[in-house]
Amino acid sequence: MSTTRFDEEKNENELNFILRSDIKLNILKELYKQDSTIKELEESGLNYGSLLSSLKQLNKEGYVVKNDNEYKLSNSMRMKLSNLLYLNEIIEETSSVKEYLNTHLLRNDIIETLSEIPITDDLQIINNTPLNPYKVVNNFSKNMAENGQVKCIFTYLHPEFEIIFNDDAKFKSELNILVAEDIKEYLVYDKQKNVDKSPLVNRQINIKSINPIKLSLVVSEKELMIVLYNKNGTYDTNSALISNDLKMIKFGNRIFDEIESYSSDEYTNLNLL
Repeated sequence: MSTTRFDEEKNENELNFILRSDIKLNILKELYKQDSTIKELEESGLNYGSLLSSLKQLNKEGYVVKNDNEYKLSNSMRMKLSNLLYLNEIIEETSSVKEYLNTHLLRNDIIETLSEIPITDDLQIINNTPLNPYKVVNNFSKNMAENGQVKCIFTYLHPEFEIIFNDDAKFKSELNILVAEDIKEYLVYDKQKNVDKSPLVNRQINIKSINPIKLSLVVSEKELMIVLYNKNGTYDTNSALISNDLKMIKFGNRIFDEIESYSSDEYTNLNLL
């Protein structure tokens, strides 16, 4: 069992342990507000008999710590509960993001970094519209052509992307791309076939093959964009998540670096073809 799968199951078991019991959840909520004695917890409306049993279990699991007659949250549980409450608040305020997350694949057995997603209120969803049917792919392409260093992963090669590989930029940029082996072979072949075109001067493009994953992203110095798969396993070309939060941009870079480290393939520089 991989570390990621173990951590996912551990987190899922923790949530089930807490959420399947209203009294455990209420105890944690009360202790999140302040350290309390059994009497104080009972005064908040919790049943004494159930309190004793639940506190014993929570203490055994390391979620609650007892000091003399008072109970308090362990540091790890306080952090998890704080993140959970904040994330829930954000999701409730942004129903479109909540719907997107509920209908797309978030679990991934390969990418450990995905379990470390930052909590931010700067998370938006963009959708294709009848007036702009290529909004998602155009935003993806825009980020691929940004100034500075850009990192990109994709499992679906939209025809619009090919323009990026053959057209030079007005500014200096370096684009590192991770793709499936068949996409890399196609892009390398396409570049060799079009060798008579103007050479790339300002843009450095490096391509490396990876094992197929159900995730696409592009992260520039300004924005992170993530495209997920639908829960039925199909690639969603109609919607994506974007964020300009520096925490999310760093998060996107960590995802890229982790996936990059799993590949033994060497980068191919399209400028040298």
